[in-house]
Amino acid sequence: MRYSAEHKARNHENILSVAARSFREHGGDSSGIGTVMKKVGLTKGGFYRHFKSKDDLFVEAVARAFDEMGNGMLEVARSAPEGQALRAIIERYLSPRHANSPGMGCVFSALGPELARKPLSVRKRIEASREAYRERLLPFVPGKTREERVAKFQLLFPSMAGVLTSARLTLSPQMREQMLMQARNFFIKCFAEG
Repeated sequence: MRYSAEHKARNHENILSVAARSFREHGGDSSGIGTVMKKVGLTKGGFYRHFKSKDDLFVEAVARAFDEMGNGMLEVARSAPEGQALRAIIERYLSPRHANSPGMGCVFSALGPELARKPLSVRKRIEASREAYRERLLPFVPGKTREERVAKFQLLFPSMAGVLTSARLTLSPQMREQMLMQARNFFIKCFAEG
């Protein structure tokens, strides 16, 4: 039976959405093609109608995750009082809600070490998504020049990802919240206060 292009596009979107969440929750290596396809309600054999390989799915799912995270951060930044956008981004990123929701959160904090172990060809494709994420948020990072803003971004966001990862490892909810609060205060003081 042949399916319409619209039906195929809907299935493709569903696969990407489920994979983006599943990879962040369980890791790309733990979330096999069969697992993702089963969650979507499709067969493993149908996977290859949508993607050439698991690496292709991984790259597209990571791109989707960066896009989703960027959309959330832009929404927070744009709704913040004037001059408070970066502060609002930091507060959202280092929130208990974000720490408790890896499947909906930052792909870098959820998959950083796994991303680093991927083949160079995969990492190059992911780098484009990471750069697009940076470009969307760069206007909210202070600095007199683009180079200064990029340098601050490249220090701030990976540092926050490390804190978020450490917070997720912390078993005590009180210790987790304390870690997040201290990091929020530190990063706001260093990056978001005039």
